[in-house]
Amino acid sequence: MAGTDPRTTIKGIVDAYIAAIPIKKDDGIVDASVGSLWESGPENLKYLFFTVGYDVVITFGEPRSRAERRIQDVPVHYLMSYPFTVTTVDKPLTGVLVCTAAEMQYKVTLALRTAIGASAQSGAGLTPAYTLSIQSDTALHKRVGGLDIWESTHVAEYETDYG
Repeated sequence: MAGTDPRTTIKGIVDAYIAAIPIKKDDGIVDASVGSLWESGPENLKYLFFTVGYDVVITFGEPRSRAERRIQDVPVHYLMSYPFTVTTVDKPLTGVLVCTAAEMQYKVTLALRTAIGASAQSGAGLTPAYTLSIQSDTALHKRVGGLDIWESTHVAEYETDYG
């Protein structure tokens, strides 16, 4: 089994797409700063958004799997699901919002769907061959510690030729 692990592949696809086609802030002119991190890092949200200065934080989580046997007498096949979460907060600058959390969520979700769709099949001859699709999206809005936090968790299903 050669190549990178699926979680790194998905992160690479998303990072490359956002680097090539930057997401714009509310004004439609200035590029938003996007942080792409592994889940469960030591950083807190206030640090990432207000000290580092990210406008969007995307975290890539640990995989989940489910067994599937489509036909009797066929080996069990494991489908792997990889969650990644987009977190945004309202970012005011002298009383005016320069990054609206809800607007950034929409823009990033659209970019993620485009990136995953464009990379749904691995290139010819790549090992392992894979099929990638977004299976679900879950949105959440909460107020915690003085922050209005908007999160959407996207789950990508990664199916390989070696099951």
